[in-house]
Formats: sequence, C-alpha cells, structure tokens
Amino acid sequence: MVDPLNFIFSCLVFPGLIFAAGVGCLFEGVDRKCAAHMQNRIGPPVWQPYLDIGKLLGKEDITPARSQRWMFTLAPLLAFGAILAVMTVLPVNSATPAFGSTADLIVVIYLLNIPAIALMLGGYSSSGSFGIVGSGRYVIQLFGYEFPFIIAALTVSAAVGSLSLATIVNFQSQNGWLFSQMPLAFIAALLVAPGKLLKTPFDIPDAETEIVHGPLTEYSGPKLAIFQLAYNMEMLAVAGFIAVLFLGGPTAFTVGGLQVPGVVSFFIKALAIVLLMTLIRCITARLRIDQALRFYWIPIAIIALINLAVVVI
Repeated sequence: MVDPLNFIFSCLVFPGLIFAAGVGCLFEGVDRKCAAHMQNRIGPPVWQPYLDIGKLLGKEDITPARSQRWMFTLAPLLAFGAILAVMTVLPVNSATPAFGSTADLIVVIYLLNIPAIALMLGGYSSSGSFGIVGSGRYVIQLFGYEFPFIIAALTVSAAVGSLSLATIVNFQSQNGWLFSQMPLAFIAALLVAPGKLLKTPFDIPDAETEIVHGPLTEYSGPKLAIFQLAYNMEMLAVAGFIAVLFLGGPTAFTVGGLQVPGVVSFFIKALAIVLLMTLIRCITARLRIDQALRFYWIPIAIIALINLAVVVI
C-alpha cells in the first residue's frame, strides 16, 4: 500500500513538481546561455526561464472566441501532468524510482508522447491557421522520430533482459555504462531527443520565422506558462531518460571521503545530454519536414536497427 505522505512528497517536491520545474527551467537557461556563447552573443541570464514563467502567470488569460474552449484549456494541463508522472517513474536518486514497475520503460515511452499529443490538440483546438499548420507538422514529425527512439530503448532492454529501469541501472553499475557497448543506439536516441523537444534542427512545428509559434501561437498567460513549464520539465525528463538508459543513471559516488548522492550523478549526466543537444542545435539549421522524416527513417532508424540486431544475435 502506498504511503499517502510519501506519495504527496514524491509528486509535489522530489522528484516531482518542485525538483522537476526547478531543474527543468535551469536546464533551459543553461541551454540558452551556452547557445548564445557558441554564437558569439551574450544571451539571457541563466535564470531567465524562471522570470518568463512568473511573468506569464501574472498576465491576462485570453482564449480565442473560435476555439474549442475545453480542449484549449485541457491541453497544457495534460502535457504538464504527463511530464510530472514521468519524473516519478524515472530513477532520479537511486536505482529504485518513486513509483516503479516491472515495465516502467514502456510507461516512460508512452508518457513522453502525451505532451506532443497535447500540443497538437491545443493547436487544432485554437482554430488558428498557424496552430493548425504547426500541429499537422508535429503529427508528421512524431511518426518520424518515435520509431528509432523506441528501437534504441528496446536495444537496451534486450541487452539487459528487462523492461525495468531499476534493473537497467543496476546492470550498468555492475557491467559498465551501455553507451560504450551500444554506441549506435545511443547516437540514435541522442539525435531523436531534439525532435521530441522541438529543438533545432527539428523545430519545424513551431518555426518562428514561418508560422509564428505554431501550435502555441494563440496561447497566452497562465496556459502558455504551463505549456512552457511542461516543456522545460520535458527537457530534464528526456535527458534523464537517456542518461538512465545509456549512462548508468543515478549512481552514488565518493569524493574525498564524502558520499555524494545519486541525484547529483543524475543531474550531471542529464546536463551533459542537454549540452550535447545545445551543440547540435548550434551547428545545424532547421530542416524541412520531408528532410526530417528522411533523416529519421533512413540513417537513424537503420543504425538503431543494426544495434538491436547485434544485441539480439
């Protein structure tokens, strides 16, 4: 039976709302700042995402008259709730997550798709032309990147012989990180991550120079703040998920006789994944949707399938 106090603490404090929102916004700020320096700009301060969320929460909440109001309002809450659920399933401080199961890898893959679906629903329900175009692009992009991402995750599962994230973390603590044993699957997951997070070169659904802000064009105030917060948290969730699969996840270590908790290891590894994504988006330009699909379905899917075949054989 689940302890009610532990359930509330896990959902609202750690590894839930406060931890995920705080670290997610920090990662977004680091991403912006590092990208600015790579492009020879000063850039915003690292704490800018916190200010953006706070400012939006205090602004007027406007709902378009032609929108489907209930879906327009529900979409950001759906995205936010899904990412919050992901954080409680991921191993963050130790191999055992707050709410684990024997197949939590499948649960995480499923939950990580809900923010994308919520964004599409929000764009379509807004009845705005930019939102509808952006949502259509996101549907197509989702079908492109999800297949290689699932194959990369199943490659890890096949190597370990389990769908449990706790088992995957324990396996790596005894046998070493899996990214060195299955580099093709790691590369596939790393290149899919910007597509899930709508980062360049896969920011096609919300291309600002083409369709303003895509599915989020009609959003403002608290609804837009919830969407942005959900996607900041998703950056932590996706990076953390890749770190769990390939970089050993949360592993406690000792420095100078001082025991450092596993959450620090998780934070460092997830931040390293974020910085790799920052590098990718700073050295590439936005692709067209047909180019993105070809990229995901030919080279990325092929290398993921090759690594899966090697592991299975």
